[in-house]
Amino acid sequence: MLDSKGFDLWSESYDQSIADSKGYPFEGYYDVLAYVYNQLGSNISGSKILDIGFGTGTLTNRLYQEGAIIYGVDFSANMIKIAQEKMPNGRFVQADFSQGIPPELTGAKFNSIISTYAIHHLDHRAKVDFIKELKTLLAPGGQIIIADVAFRTISDFEECRLKNIDRWDNDEIYIVMEEIEDLLKKQGLNFAYHQISSCAGALVIK
Repeated sequence: MLDSKGFDLWSESYDQSIADSKGYPFEGYYDVLAYVYNQLGSNISGSKILDIGFGTGTLTNRLYQEGAIIYGVDFSANMIKIAQEKMPNGRFVQADFSQGIPPELTGAKFNSIISTYAIHHLDHRAKVDFIKELKTLLAPGGQIIIADVAFRTISDFEECRLKNIDRWDNDEIYIVMEEIEDLLKKQGLNFAYHQISSCAGALVIK
C-alpha cells in the first residue's frame, strides 16, 4: 500500500498509468467515473461537492468546469498541487481521511460527497464508521457515492483475486457487499450497490 510519499512520486504519471491499465484493478475505470458523474444529476452547477481522496482530480475537474463548488481531501501534497492547478478556486485539504474528517470541514454541509478508488485503505468496519461520519456532512437530500474496486459476493472477490494472483495487492481491503451489508444496516444507513465492472462497483448512501 502506498503512503503519501508514494502517491507524491506517482502523481506526475498517475492519469496516464490508469489510461494505459488493462484489467484489475482499473477495469472499467472510466465507466466508474461516468457512473458517479451521472448519479450526481443534471443540476451540477452551484452544487457543493466534497471529494474524498481525489487524486489529481480527473472527475472533480469536470464537475468544477460545470460550475460545482469543489472541496477535496487528499494526503498527497503533489496530488493537491496538480488538482489546484486544474481547479484554482477549489478548496483542498491535505489530510489522512483514515483519521476521520479533518477539522477544516467541521460544520460544512455538502449536496454530494464522492470518493473514487480511495476507501480501500480502510478495513470494513472503518469504512462503515467513516461513511456514517461523512453522512453528518450531507445537506438535506444529499448523497454519498463510494466507487472503488468492489465485489458483490465473496466468490466474485475470490475469482478476481485468483485470476490476478501475481499482481494482487494484499494490503488493500476491497468492498465486498456480502461482508459489509450487515454493518451498514446496523448503522441505519440507507444504501444501494451497483456493480460496474468485474472488479469495480459503487455504493450509494442517501
